Amino acid sequence: MMKYFVIILFFFCNCALAQSSDDLVSRNSIKANFSAKAIEAYEENSFAKVNDFYQFLEIYSDKKSSEALKNQVRENLKSLMVENVLVADLFTSEKITLEKLLEQINAKGFKFDVKNIQKRATSTNFWTNSYVLEIKNGTEIHHRNLVQRVYFYPEEKSFGTKKKEVWSIFLGEIE
Repeated sequence: MMKYFVIILFFFCNCALAQSSDDLVSRNSIKANFSAKAIEAYEENSFAKVNDFYQFLEIYSDKKSSEALKNQVRENLKSLMVENVLVADLFTSEKITLEKLLEQINAKGFKFDVKNIQKRATSTNFWTNSYVLEIKNGTEIHHRNLVQRVYFYPEEKSFGTKKKEVWSIFLGEIE
């Protein structure tokens, strides 16, 4: 009899743990927290963040940008991105770190233009955007079809002495 009680108790505990895990996932799920219209607005906001990302790269690549400006741009780029994310090498099919990308474009005078950006799919806590990136270097022009994850999740932020949960958008992997 005790053996059955232990088995039932074990089963009940596992179910309770699985339920609390599912609750956490649904609490952090985009669709569980926002209406379709609100999600659409955040997705459009992510298009602006993708454009900002490439504008920062263009400033970093500018031959006239000072080291102080480049350091500020580097920090701004990091604040747009998920930590330790890999991005597409703009000239090969490899994935590289953001720092490696910055080394590649440093003082090279690249111009970037994002075209045909659109959302492809929404998952639990991210969606994917696809776009064509036009890369200009002097008279040379290259086009890359890219797909980028955009993460959207709650994080706790401090406002003076108060803390509040705020949903934030971060750019992710670029393929």
